[in-house]
Amino acid sequence: MRILRLTPFFHHDYVDHWPAEFDPVGGMQVQILALSRSLARAGADQLVLTLGFPGLPPTKEIEPGLTVRIARTSLPKVRSEITGLVGLGQAWLLATVRECLRLRRGDWRPDLVHVHADGQIWPLVAGRVAARLLGVPYVLTLHCSRLSVYQPMSVVDSMAHRLVTHAERQALRYAARVSTLTTRTADVVSAATGLDRSAIVVNPDAVDITPAGPAEAAAFAERYGLTGRRPLIGYVGRVAHEKGWPDLLRLAELLADLDPTFLVVGDGPQRERMEREIAEAGRSHQFVVTGFLPHEQVPAALALVDTLVMPSVHEELGGSAIEAIMTGTPVAAYAVGGLRSTIGSACPDLLAEPGDVRGLAEVVRHVLADRDAVVAQLKAAQPATASTFDMAATRDRMLDCYRAVLAGAGASSRK
Repeated sequence: MRILRLTPFFHHDYVDHWPAEFDPVGGMQVQILALSRSLARAGADQLVLTLGFPGLPPTKEIEPGLTVRIARTSLPKVRSEITGLVGLGQAWLLATVRECLRLRRGDWRPDLVHVHADGQIWPLVAGRVAARLLGVPYVLTLHCSRLSVYQPMSVVDSMAHRLVTHAERQALRYAARVSTLTTRTADVVSAATGLDRSAIVVNPDAVDITPAGPAEAAAFAERYGLTGRRPLIGYVGRVAHEKGWPDLLRLAELLADLDPTFLVVGDGPQRERMEREIAEAGRSHQFVVTGFLPHEQVPAALALVDTLVMPSVHEELGGSAIEAIMTGTPVAAYAVGGLRSTIGSACPDLLAEPGDVRGLAEVVRHVLADRDAVVAQLKAAQPATASTFDMAATRDRMLDCYRAVLAGAGASSRK
């Protein structure tokens, strides 16, 4: 089968740098790449239309059956602390429509469109437009749902929230099939739109991580000057509003008696602001910020830290939490979105109420005081976690979804 994959966010894993203004890599990007690779190896032929940054090849065959094409019109470099560059989503949408018009005249025609939505309006529009232009059905995956977990990230975003939520409803109703990462979002979406719940595929992100050994962790520690610095508290993800990074500074205050070091792995539109606020608080000596790192270096960071913290404002699933569980690294997090199930099912004592920084600090203290017991609890949960977030199962569920759409079963998902 031929699949046209539409996503503004995709992990170009052959690079060693990533300009922050072009939305640095995060869990959604990594997961879409992993799924695409797995599908290609199962025989699917895919073309991915995604954003990219200057210096990337316009078209690149990642492997047989998986070609990535950069879709982005030129735009002025006006920075935003929410989206990186202002107009990035619009630039991707316009270029995607242009590419679809070219595909209509070309030799490669997709059997279906699969669009990946992140809570912004542009992918929701792109899926419907592409499907109509190409005369094929489309599958919609909600990596972050406005109806379920999304929290507006700015005043402007709050003003647009009703419009984007309406666009999500419409995109859901016209999709041939809908895929969500969690059962909770599937239930919310079904209730809010009237979609037949049985026709919504719950297909969580997959885990494909090899834990780092002591030598790799030691080399990572030496590279970033972390040797002997304990306790070491980690943060892995985009430095952006929705990830709740300001609470790292509040944690540093509340845990001052422990004199912890914070390892921040990632980059994002608010990195400069974060580093400025760290300096203004007089805590630069407590923070080590690596910036963007290739994903294969993340296991070494997870192996090194005493605990990972996830103070997210919203989180559809929480890929970093799943990876941490599979490496035996404790996670202290707010009980938001999918974290309530990913962490809650493994070790519910590691969750604090959303926004309760003092509660999060107490979770960190609990981990540091009894880390061996917490790690043992996480290791006991690893078989169930691995089974739930298995790549082969994720791939097979998606293939079954595609086959149902191509067999004409998609119409039954709408009332």
